[in-house]
Amino acid sequence: MSVFRAANNLNKGPGDRSYAINHSPRDETIPDGPTERIHDRKSRLRRDRLAWLGVVVAVFALITSSIAVLASWRAMSVARLVAMSMPAVAGATAPPTTTGFSVTYAQEPLRVQVGCSAVLFVDLDEPRANADEKLSDLRYDSRCGQDVPRLTLGPGAAAGAQVKDSDTDAVGCQQAIRTTPIGPGGGVQVRKGAVLCVLTAAIPASISLVEITDVGTTGTAGMRATSWKVTG
Repeated sequence: MSVFRAANNLNKGPGDRSYAINHSPRDETIPDGPTERIHDRKSRLRRDRLAWLGVVVAVFALITSSIAVLASWRAMSVARLVAMSMPAVAGATAPPTTTGFSVTYAQEPLRVQVGCSAVLFVDLDEPRANADEKLSDLRYDSRCGQDVPRLTLGPGAAAGAQVKDSDTDAVGCQQAIRTTPIGPGGGVQVRKGAVLCVLTAAIPASISLVEITDVGTTGTAGMRATSWKVTG
């Protein structure tokens, strides 16, 4: 029995090209595109995510720092306003107080009335006009003609000073007597508005504020006195 072998290239196409068995035309018309490994693609996606995460963190940090700067500026502004509205700190000069003094009388009226070129004495411890000379704290000398009457310290006064303000308190009088006292032979002209502080030599001592309220004809003057007893 004869055996015939079939040839593989019986079916020939144009140009006498040989085709393999089960050949598909699609394999020749659609070329393969570029390829990449799956694990490389995953790595690139991971890097992209990390880059975006870094951008988000940077933006968040920028916003947080801006908020912190704004809060600090607001805090400094509030602190400056509080510092401006707060009272003076310790060590600043404090206003004088009347600690160590007690009021014995206030706004007590006194009137002096004598003739031309006469003398009258005033006691400020009681108070009293036309007092005994040895107990007097002020001596009033009237003048004749155009001369202005004068007030000088009497035997009962330890010291005195002229001040400008009728609202001067005991501490202010004490300071004036210490810094600008009336010297020996000195005095104050009797004019309306003149103010005099007197420290008496009584036991206990007192500080008096005497204000000239009016000046009339020869030998006439009105006064107003306030006194503090020295307690400390």
